[in-house]
This record gives sequence, C-alpha cells and structure tokens, in this order.
Amino acid sequence: MSFRSLLLGPFVLPVVAGGYFLTEAATAGDTPRCAGIIQEYGDAERSEPVKPGETCDLYDFTDGRSAGTRTYEQQKKAQEDGAADDHRTGGRRLAYGVAGPTVVTAHHFPARRRS
Repeated sequence: MSFRSLLLGPFVLPVVAGGYFLTEAATAGDTPRCAGIIQEYGDAERSEPVKPGETCDLYDFTDGRSAGTRTYEQQKKAQEDGAADDHRTGGRRLAYGVAGPTVVTAHHFPARRRS
C-alpha cells in the first residue's frame, strides 16, 4: 500500500456524507410534514402532511414532552431551512472530499535521491 493511498482514505467518508446530504435536500418535498401530532378541529389526532390552517404539535418522543407547536407556514419554513442547510453541508463535504484526493494525486512528490 502506497503513501498516496493512505492519504486518500480520509476523503472517502466526506464524499459519501456529502452525497447523502445532497440527496436528502434534493428529495425533500414541498409539502410540510409534521414530526409530531396534528390536532385538527376537536380531539382527532393524526400525523400526516400539514394542511394550511393546521397546527403541528412537536413532541420529543424520548420523554413524551411537548417541544412546542408550529403553524403550516412555520413548518414549511423550517423544512425549507433544513433543506438549505443540507445543501450547504452536503456541498461543503463533497467539495472537501473531492478536493483532497485531487490535491493528493495532482501533487508530484519529489523523487528521492539515493546516494
């Protein structure tokens, strides 16, 4: 195993992670989805896409406590912000993962002189 191949190893994970984040951002739908429970009129509860005028009660399912509520507009904005964050994070990681091997393979190591 050469020294160059050892240098390429740390760049594989950022490429995979960057691709994952970019895929997540690209496949995020436009319809806001509730990660908690949507309370319609009355006591009927369902967990589906949020419709205009509905409120999403966010829950921390590990301890069963409420983490607040979001309206349709707030949930849509939160999902758009999350997709934008995924785009930035994925782009950075992918760029790092591609730039590293490019530098490693393009850089010519000076030949060693043997005396």
